Amino acid sequence: MDEKNRLGLLFTGTGAVAGILSAFLTNPVPLPLVLIIAFGIYYGTSYITPYINVDMEAYGGRRKILQTGVFSFLQGWLVLWFLVFEVAGLYS
Repeated sequence: MDEKNRLGLLFTGTGAVAGILSAFLTNPVPLPLVLIIAFGIYYGTSYITPYINVDMEAYGGRRKILQTGVFSFLQGWLVLWFLVFEVAGLYS
């Protein structure tokens, strides 16, 4: 598996974790704080890329890694946020 696929899976996975966390925090916490938490998880994901054998300098730096994973993260985050929020009945 090449680096781009590993980064996509990493960002999708952390997006899913952020989505589940966002679903349970939506009602008790103001929405801007939920967005800040999700952005923090997104940015923090770039710090764990060495653990999946992605050389940050060879890939182009932290900015390039974050650009590569933005849509994977958003997909995992929004899909899991909506699904968990609806299935768990957290809207009431």
